[in-house]
Amino acid sequence: MLGGWNLGVRNLAAIAGIGIEEYLRDPEQGVMRANRALDVDGMVPPTVPRDLASIRAGHVEESSFAGVEPEVLQQRGERVPDTEQKVQAKVDVEAVEEKYRQHFESMLKLMGDIVLIPTIWPAVTDFALYFQYGYEAFLAATALYPEEVERIWWEDSIIARERNKIIVRLYREYDLVPMLFCGHDICVNRGPLCSPEYLHQSYWLHAKRSIEPFVEEGIRVLHHCDGNVMPLIDDMIVAGFSGFQGFQYECDVNPYELRQRRSLKGETPLLMTGLSVTRTLPFGTEQEVRDEVDYMLDYTDGGQGMFLFTSNVTGVEVPPENIVAAYRYLAGYDVRKTTPRGKRAWPWGVAHPGQSTN
Repeated sequence: MLGGWNLGVRNLAAIAGIGIEEYLRDPEQGVMRANRALDVDGMVPPTVPRDLASIRAGHVEESSFAGVEPEVLQQRGERVPDTEQKVQAKVDVEAVEEKYRQHFESMLKLMGDIVLIPTIWPAVTDFALYFQYGYEAFLAATALYPEEVERIWWEDSIIARERNKIIVRLYREYDLVPMLFCGHDICVNRGPLCSPEYLHQSYWLHAKRSIEPFVEEGIRVLHHCDGNVMPLIDDMIVAGFSGFQGFQYECDVNPYELRQRRSLKGETPLLMTGLSVTRTLPFGTEQEVRDEVDYMLDYTDGGQGMFLFTSNVTGVEVPPENIVAAYRYLAGYDVRKTTPRGKRAWPWGVAHPGQSTN
């Protein structure tokens, strides 16, 4: 059972069994108390809300990119050095090592006996250029200047690979669990932001280059999955990913199909399975939440390679009782005494057919 992505000061204080004022005096410890109350085994580096007005994290407001034109990406692509050696020279080895050494030491100290699940978003080539330029300019650039956008990804893959070589050494030094959680939001509810054909030709080769140090070390790399990622799964596997996190069942993501895939090394995929943050957790009953945990256990053949997690960060609209219900249910579950029920439909979609899709 994994934690780290539950938000809302009131929710976290309630889960932790403390008052709001006590939480706000030390938000980091408040988050840790909430996750210890959930009896989690591991955590991603937690998102820590620090005030009552904090609602979400990691969102993009297109209005903040007014006036940004796609030519900005074109010009950046044209400035990319012409050799791999020149790109490698941009990596400050000592600075990278110091940054991630401090990160791992601070996280390990914060978590104590809870296992750190390393989460490093820049580990894979940065698809999400929309965080820097906005969606409109980024998507227009992929259509108008695809070669220049690919050059940006090529450069970033080389920098990421060199950085990841250093991080792999730190994995050994700190004896970290051999997992890495990363990946960018590449899809919306209908499917990929860019055509799968374009991404196949222009992105995934560079993603593969970036995470090679982890794959070669035997570290399992899991990709974050928002929206309908099914058209991209094969390319993710060829790039070296051997696990997935998220799963918006309402977007036609088929967890049974994901479970049947195999990594390049023949491994059954690891699944950081998604308690639905758009349907079941915010709007379901505690029993519906438990039913969703049963569904996860079924599609992982009794929990093999399964980590209980949320499909994304939970918002303030999620009743904390629903989060507690999921974790307490699995904590008391004995998979040895239960036979998986085989392939079946997502329980929420069956119970609420008019609300199951976007």
